[in-house]
Amino acid sequence: MRRMRTGFLLGAIACLVLATPFATPLAAQMAPTVTGETGLFQVTNADMLPQGRFSLGLSWGLWNRTAASVPHAATLPDEPLRYDVQRIGLSVAYGLLPRWQASLSTGSNRYSASDYNWQGLVNGHYRAGSFTHTEMDKVRLGTKILLNTQDPVLVALFGGIAFPTQSKNDTNALGTTRADYDLGLSFNVGWVTFQSAYQLNGKLGTPTAFTNVGDTGYDISNTWTSALAVAVPVIPNVFKAIGEINRVHYDGGDTQPPDFSEVTLGGRFAFGTSGFSASGAVRVNIDRWAKYGNSPSSIGGLVQVAYLPPPAIKERPRVALPREAEPAPPPATEPAPPPPPPAPVVAPVASEPAVVTAPAPRPSTSTTDEILYDAAKSRLTNIAKAILDGVALRLKNNLAATCTVSASTDAKEKGGDHAALGKARAEAARDYLMKRHGIDGSRIATEVKGDADSADATRNRRAIVTVTFP
Repeated sequence: MRRMRTGFLLGAIACLVLATPFATPLAAQMAPTVTGETGLFQVTNADMLPQGRFSLGLSWGLWNRTAASVPHAATLPDEPLRYDVQRIGLSVAYGLLPRWQASLSTGSNRYSASDYNWQGLVNGHYRAGSFTHTEMDKVRLGTKILLNTQDPVLVALFGGIAFPTQSKNDTNALGTTRADYDLGLSFNVGWVTFQSAYQLNGKLGTPTAFTNVGDTGYDISNTWTSALAVAVPVIPNVFKAIGEINRVHYDGGDTQPPDFSEVTLGGRFAFGTSGFSASGAVRVNIDRWAKYGNSPSSIGGLVQVAYLPPPAIKERPRVALPREAEPAPPPATEPAPPPPPPAPVVAPVASEPAVVTAPAPRPSTSTTDEILYDAAKSRLTNIAKAILDGVALRLKNNLAATCTVSASTDAKEKGGDHAALGKARAEAARDYLMKRHGIDGSRIATEVKGDADSADATRNRRAIVTVTFP
């Protein structure tokens, strides 16, 4: 009881620390979960891969679990089994559409237990005493769809099918030779995510612990998981603190392991704009720790390295500046001709003044980009940030170039003062160029155009970003 109170106290303190109110929105860096969908450690959120972009993830994790009891069997002194699962995972995901992505993940699982006087069921298979077993994990093909794009609540639907990799002839295997199916929903409010998912686990078949009798083992339970997660940008675009707490409930099956709660606390670090990120976390099985203490340890962890290529910068065609043109090759050397005789000086006629020809103006060129905003919002979307990244690159490549941000609003937008909303949109783009890319503010001008008159309300909620090259 004392350990349980301490565990709940530590969990409450962790949630309070991570829930400290930060005004900064979610950091821009993204990475896959251990199952491949874009999100946090295990929780899938509303972050989506842009269309045509992919992500890669390599992870190592340690989970502490408690086995199910053996039906109609005597309880041994060290019952039930307390075992660990280590997993090395590999995942890849791809943005099929702006609001739809697919993922593929697999890995290697290592099950182990210390030498205790126990007997129990691990994934429906009978085990006793000290053991270590390694096998390939199932190959999971997943998908994720963002159902809406409007704040304050974003909803993502995700699911997948895990194909078996074990042979029926492998009597040591702890996986099944049937597929698993999962389906879940995630709700995003700012940097807080709530998730609920149900997994239908493949059955073993013959309910027996003995070998050579078809698919041996007891049918395992399905799992229903509810999770609450936060991702706080401590250093925007560089480091975010991540905390997850989930509750796992077992449903059905011949015998069920005890339900449990698990807390995962850590963070994710992004290496500039390279697309690489590193994540690390510590996880605690609260129920097992409260009941059995730390013998064996109830503390696990997670380490992940991920890569999500930064968006390619697509510049619009522009006229080459005179100073950028390559100099013409010098003409062949010829003997200098004799100087011409001096021209006679003719006095100008008073009625016909001499005409002075002005030098030709130096040509200039510019590029124009359009970024769109959500209704009554001035926050930049991920697509808008990608466009501004391209603008920043042009400004960095030509230090004499300047930028103008002209923002407009839609007449039907709610929220009061449209002039203030337009100014906020222009300033948001200007601040992103200054703070994210270090562009001098004196090179960026802002304008407010008021309500635009396009029939498309989406086009009215925009800002035109013009880069002028002298």
